Parts: sequence; C-alpha cells; structure tokens
Amino acid sequence: MNAHVTHDGLRSAGHTPPDTGALTAWREDLAAELEPLAHPARRIMMEAAVVASGGMWIAPGATNWGPHFAELSVGGVHASGNDLDEGIAAWIKAVLRAARAAAEVAA
Repeated sequence: MNAHVTHDGLRSAGHTPPDTGALTAWREDLAAELEPLAHPARRIMMEAAVVASGGMWIAPGATNWGPHFAELSVGGVHASGNDLDEGIAAWIKAVLRAARAAAEVAA
C-alpha cells in the first residue's frame, strides 16, 4: 500500500502548514538587519538565527580533506561560500533578491 501525503491529510493529523508570509517577512527582516553589520556582529547574529530557526551551519574544516566551503541554511534559504562570511553574504543577497523579485511581480 502506498501512502500519499496531502495537505488535507497533514492538517487532519494536526500538522499545520507554515505561514509562508511570516517566514518571508522574518527572512527579509533578518537580511536587512545583517546587511549593514561588520564581520563579528554579522556572524554572531546569523549563528543565533541558525539556532533559533533550526537551520544549518557548516564551516570549512581545518583538515585538507574538507569540507572546503561553508554552507548555511536559514529560514528555507540555502547559501554557500568560500568561508562563513561569504556564505552569510550570499544568503543575504539571495533573500533580498527574492524580495525584490516578489515586489516586482506584485506591482
């Protein structure tokens, strides 16, 4: 028997879908707060956001076998870079780019 997962089935089981509007606003607010910050404050704030949101933060390893780049995922947006600072900058850019595109579509 194959089980099919549907939105109605999840709702009836007590699983409500995420409020995508609230999540989008949270990501945009976080990106706007992070953008003007310098290196240490930006990293500290992003690390707190990763923990608070159940995200992912993988720093490049100190070994020569890897990982050789940083990865992070916060609020459903994934980004990577050569180091954590570049990964955070890429995450901010991705969130702000999506916000601008959504605003253009809505206009």
